[in-house]
Order: sequence, then structure tokens, then C-alpha cells
Amino acid sequence: MYETHDKLDIADEMLDSAILSFMNSKHFFVALNLACVAEELYGQHIRLCGGQNSQSGLIQLAEVIARADGDANTTQKELWNASVALKNSIKHLDSQEDRYIEADITKEAMSAIYLALANHQKLSRKFTPNIQRFIEFSAQPTTNCG
Repeated sequence: MYETHDKLDIADEMLDSAILSFMNSKHFFVALNLACVAEELYGQHIRLCGGQNSQSGLIQLAEVIARADGDANTTQKELWNASVALKNSIKHLDSQEDRYIEADITKEAMSAIYLALANHQKLSRKFTPNIQRFIEFSAQPTTNCG
């Protein structure tokens, strides 16, 4: 039997699963992909409601930085393509030369989760124990500077 599903609820499930994949199983490519899906769903809803999602905000900031560094030629489309390059590279295998990627997948997955969480927060979605756990984990110091 077919049922109606809210895509924001789907995004919630994807984000929660991304965090579980990141934290529990260390499946960082899975975490990245799930977080990117959640970010896209949340982000498009934010845009449709007239707001600015997390990825668009980062692209706008990157454009300002490029202009300040004297690069007047970089377009928003180029910045957008750069921001989704890893996600798209993981999803597609267009040639033998395209078989391998180079990435710090742990950091990339964490960044994707952060972007999804920023949109999640803008939409005042349900705060779950997994989200709390991820926030606590990511707030821990990574180096001993003492």
C-alpha cells in the first residue's frame, strides 16, 4: 500500500543514519552520501521558502573571499560545482580514469553532516540523541595543546 511521506522526515532519517554511519560503523562514504541527501532536501525546502541554505551561504562567502583575493572571474556556478564535486565523484564512474578519488573522507563526511545540521537547525527539526552525540563528539579537542 502506498503512503505519503514528507521529504523533510526522509531528510531527518538520512541525517540520523549519516551520524550513525559516521559514529558507529566508520562508514564515512555512506555518512557523506546520506548527509548530502539530507542537506539537499532541507536546503531546497529552505530555498523554496525564500531563505538561504547552508551550502548557498558558503558559496556566497567563497565568492566574497575570491573577490577580496583579486579573483573577479570565479563564478557562482564554478563555486557550486566545486562544492558538489566530491559528492558527485562518489556517485558516478564515467571512465577508467575516474575510478579513484582522493579525499580526506573523515573530514568530508563530518563537513557534510555539519552542513545538513545547519539546515536542520534553520528548519527547527527534531533534535535527536544521535545529533546530540555527534555535537558532543565534534566539540572534543583534537589536539593536546596543554
